[in-house]
Amino acid sequence: MTEQEFNYIMAIRRKEDVSSFNKDTILSCEKAGWVKNNKVTDDGMEALAPYKVDNAIIMAAGRSRRCMPLSNYLPKGLFEIKGDTMVERQIKQLHDAGIKEIVLVVGYLKERYYEMAKKYPELIVIDNTEWEEKNNTSSLYAAKDYLKASYICCSDNWFAHNVYSDYVYSSYYAAKYSDEFINEDFAKSFDDEGYVTELKRGGEKGWYVIGEAFWNKNFSSKFKELMINEYYDPEMKYMLWDHFYAKHIDELKLKIRKTSDDECKEFDTIEEILQFYPGFKEFVDQFFQEEEFINSTQRNSYLSNYGEVKQYSVISTEQMTGRMHVNENLFGPSPKCLEVLKNATLEDLMFYDLTREDALAVEISKMEDLPTDHIFIHSGSSDVIKTIMTLVLNKDDVVLISSPAWNYYKSVIELHFAKAAYYDVAPGKDSYEFDVKGLLQKAKETKPRIIILTTPHNPTGAVLAPADLEKIIKENPTSLIIADEAYLGLSEVKYDAKYLLNTYNNVVFCRTFSKLYGLAGIRMGYGLCTPMAKQVFKLDLNPFRVSNIGRKVCIAALQDKKYYDNLTKTIIQVKKDFIAEINKIEGVKAFNSAANFIMIRFDGIDVQALKDYIQSKGILVRLWTEGSRLSMRITVGPQKDMDKVLGLIKEFVAK
Repeated sequence: MTEQEFNYIMAIRRKEDVSSFNKDTILSCEKAGWVKNNKVTDDGMEALAPYKVDNAIIMAAGRSRRCMPLSNYLPKGLFEIKGDTMVERQIKQLHDAGIKEIVLVVGYLKERYYEMAKKYPELIVIDNTEWEEKNNTSSLYAAKDYLKASYICCSDNWFAHNVYSDYVYSSYYAAKYSDEFINEDFAKSFDDEGYVTELKRGGEKGWYVIGEAFWNKNFSSKFKELMINEYYDPEMKYMLWDHFYAKHIDELKLKIRKTSDDECKEFDTIEEILQFYPGFKEFVDQFFQEEEFINSTQRNSYLSNYGEVKQYSVISTEQMTGRMHVNENLFGPSPKCLEVLKNATLEDLMFYDLTREDALAVEISKMEDLPTDHIFIHSGSSDVIKTIMTLVLNKDDVVLISSPAWNYYKSVIELHFAKAAYYDVAPGKDSYEFDVKGLLQKAKETKPRIIILTTPHNPTGAVLAPADLEKIIKENPTSLIIADEAYLGLSEVKYDAKYLLNTYNNVVFCRTFSKLYGLAGIRMGYGLCTPMAKQVFKLDLNPFRVSNIGRKVCIAALQDKKYYDNLTKTIIQVKKDFIAEINKIEGVKAFNSAANFIMIRFDGIDVQALKDYIQSKGILVRLWTEGSRLSMRITVGPQKDMDKVLGLIKEFVAK
């Protein structure tokens, strides 16, 4: 059946004017026995069967921060516009179109949807338990068992007319036309059959996707297969389904269904709703009255400033082996750490540690030859960094960070309404290198409140020379220099913290027990700073010391110097051997690293497909976007694990 024949039969079914259809289409439908006496026959309905819509999936799990303060108490899909909530309007339109199986995927304020669902007994409600840490692809993953011939809908769409049908010819995405540039996903090109061949962010004088989509069974099956294979890729947590589709556009075929702003609305903010429907103000007022939020200060929620702030989150995984993607110490901590846990007492659990001196700070003091008034203990170096930035940063301050960088820095910067500026860490001949000259110039231009130096650097393994570290500290006396040394001890690089702290008052060293010491599960870290800075940082510290048992475990680690000296030597040798071997492969370049991971670039090799292949063999690795290319970061593990990864890369390249 051609698309024209399909459209003609559907027009007959809907009793629409068919005079615009050409005679050949009409005759072919009559000759096939699909239409007779201007009615669709049983044979016609049988011919339509492959195009029958099975269900609709409505994604309603998101937070909708830009609709605060109302969205603090009510999910956007339950905003009432012209007599119906947006979700219920779609449910009714789907029912009117003959689509009875409707799946609603919920997350944020899901109890509100549970209450609404009582009115629709046939409604299938699914919890997306990952809505906070992942984008809307996670909602489709939660509903993956229902992906068939399916409408894919968003809870914040509002349709002036019923856009749904019980039969659809081919997979499509609704799209609007824009003459002006807008930052939406534009269909940039099409093939001869009308399928989109390129979807990119930002465009003008073209069609951008918005509204409902329809996936036929073949599309759903392929999308589901690809999604399952890649779901635990760290990049997936940021992906809208549109962008996942764009990534696989050669395998996933969609046309566009042209629509208009009059027909389809997608509301991002309260202001957009009010502009379209001023009566929405009455709904908002009534809602707050009924919920007893009468006080205007409550309605202008103390949370409303955070509408655009995104939480940093890490990829979840149940996998306990092959974890070569998050830079944990895969060799494990000193056995003496486990002995501490085995010998824990009830007192370790029952009592606060109220002793005069923190025993862990004393042990660090011995190691660094620094008084304890230079040391503060915290629950991991990430919290050390967050405490410092919380107390130092003001709104609109500039923080200078590297590109690429650990995304956590930017999330904390945005939390404090500050701004990020960037300096480069770029590939050299055999290792990545800090662009110190560019950093100093950028600091002169931006006058940053804070400069963050991750050394050894994540994700590249680059290391800042001691002389360059001192130069940056010395030439930026009005900036706080945070030296993030999370990967300290995994190479022979070490800075003279005592000298720098005694010479300058604008530097803080942040360290963790998660990496070298293999104690990520203990969540302990510490900062080295001037005594005056410590007195300020203590304002943000818990009045009680962190984990009694955790500090005892860390002391045991610090005291087993022999174990960790040998571990450092092992990691250095394993890195060296792996880099030498992998660099023998054509098109592969692994860089020297001062950390417990290796950054690898590939030429003429599909890095995403390589990652998927390695993952299919039980090993997780991390991809990083560097400009227009993907690079791979692999955590250094025991020799047998490195041999396995090396073998898998060789197998893939050979194919």
